[in-house]
Amino acid sequence: MNDKISTFAFKHLLKDDNTRLIHGVLKSLGISPARNDYHDLYQEGCLLYVEAYESFFAVHSPEDLELFGPYAFRRIKWRLLDHVRKEARHQKHCKPLITISNDETTENDIYPDSLANNFEGEILASAFFQELWDKCSLQEQAYLANRVAGVSITKMAKMLGVSRQAIYKWRDGVIRKAKRIVAR
Repeated sequence: MNDKISTFAFKHLLKDDNTRLIHGVLKSLGISPARNDYHDLYQEGCLLYVEAYESFFAVHSPEDLELFGPYAFRRIKWRLLDHVRKEARHQKHCKPLITISNDETTENDIYPDSLANNFEGEILASAFFQELWDKCSLQEQAYLANRVAGVSITKMAKMLGVSRQAIYKWRDGVIRKAKRIVAR
């Protein structure tokens, strides 16, 4: 990436309110400003704008500036859509191992302080995970640590130099041990 072109691309983005293009892309994807990750996606869109600018003007001349808007819109839209889908796929695989709930009373009845609401659950979860960690083998601990860090199974297999099937076996061992702890 050429720093001079990147600097010019950022200036072009901020000039003449070209940031509206990013907001338009987000709107066309159905992403509203009320969404938690709106600002993150907006920043990602700004970076994609710079990439689009660099790739467009590597092939086209500056006289083709009127063609850049539609090109940038399409490119940013598809790249952001890929990003959102990737995040959704990642979130689909990140499920909690256990859920602690109390059906008889609500947490607000027990703890009037909002900070205390999560305290009991955090202690129980912490104790659970400590016991699970202690019962796991080194490979299963590696699996747990990487999953908590958000590493995918494929990436974990590459990092640890083992097959994905080995990672799945470690995961199954962790799940079996977690079920035994919960059953007690």
